[in-house]
Amino acid sequence: VGKVEYNETALANIVTRVDGYVERLFVDYTGVEVNLGDHLVEIYSPDLVVAQQEMLIALDSPHGSQLVESSTRKLLRWGLTQGQVNELMRRRKIHERLTLFSPIKGTVIEKMVVQKSAVKLGDVLYRLANLESVWVYLDIYEYELPWVQYGQMVEIRSEAYAGESFKGRVWFISPVLNEETRTVKVLVNISNTEQKLKPGMFA
Repeated sequence: VGKVEYNETALANIVTRVDGYVERLFVDYTGVEVNLGDHLVEIYSPDLVVAQQEMLIALDSPHGSQLVESSTRKLLRWGLTQGQVNELMRRRKIHERLTLFSPIKGTVIEKMVVQKSAVKLGDVLYRLANLESVWVYLDIYEYELPWVQYGQMVEIRSEAYAGESFKGRVWFISPVLNEETRTVKVLVNISNTEQKLKPGMFA
């Protein structure tokens, strides 16, 4: 018996690095498919505006090279891209809003932000998952363990698709036995490019 779960290596949290106000949501409900680099949300941050003003003052200072360097690090840490920082230095135009982009291609599985709301440093705004591969956790009884090896190919069947099987590979065998069920967790990685297998399904 097994259960389909998210591939933990293909998850991403979208976190705000500044205090501010949500001006615009480009993704406003869960289940939306996004691509790498897609706009997710636009945030107005007074702190970010002040930091950019400091950068412009440093640029005009005859001995401001160290200040420019520290201001650049701060702006990058707060979420501006290197291209936006370069544009600020070249055009002397302040970005009043910070746009957060998707770091992966995937599906929005949780949305914790609403338009015109206040956000604080460290707030998680979205959770994304790439469902083109999934993990299936199997419960293997201890007497079955000799038949299971790391790297071996496995065939999975789901109740949702009678007669259809999905091929995967054993990626991990837990070193710990569950004393209540007398089973060991075995993780199988499965390609799911058609996204037929949904997290939460039994297999």
